Amino acid sequence: MDVFDLARNPDQISPAYVFYLTFLAIGVSASGIMLYVAIRQRRMGALFYLLVALAITAVMGWFMLHDIRHAHTVKSQVLSGRFASIEGCLDQFHPGLARPSEADSGFEQWSVAGHLFDYAVDEVRLGYHRVEPGGGLVHADSWVRVGYVRDEVLGRNDIVRLEVKRHACPAAPDFAK
Repeated sequence: MDVFDLARNPDQISPAYVFYLTFLAIGVSASGIMLYVAIRQRRMGALFYLLVALAITAVMGWFMLHDIRHAHTVKSQVLSGRFASIEGCLDQFHPGLARPSEADSGFEQWSVAGHLFDYAVDEVRLGYHRVEPGGGLVHADSWVRVGYVRDEVLGRNDIVRLEVKRHACPAAPDFAK
């Protein structure tokens, strides 16, 4: 049996501070530059770009605050053992891509007992997100026991514990077909 387990290592549950702070720094810098250009050089067209930079900065700030709150919620649920859990053979399975492209996001999707799980190798998120071609644990013929926390805002299930038995079930049909 293969196991991924954040429940045993709750200290690894944290927001992606560096990712969000990088975008916030870029947004604040771009806003400052556009403000300087608009005021000092009297180019009013820069005000449009100032508004775009401020909007991007606000959105990234909101995502960072959501990620901080969600990581805190996940960590407290893991520490108390109150996360949801389901098990069984896969209902459906679509493998992700080890190297996603612009044409395909590379999302791996599977469901068990009617609950959908999807993730991609290049996502910035807590929890399990390794796709099958990249050495992931889940395959079309897997039996799984999944511990997860629902993120209602982003509409996804974050996997905090995953147990997988390979070749224990008939191969699940592909979502894409």
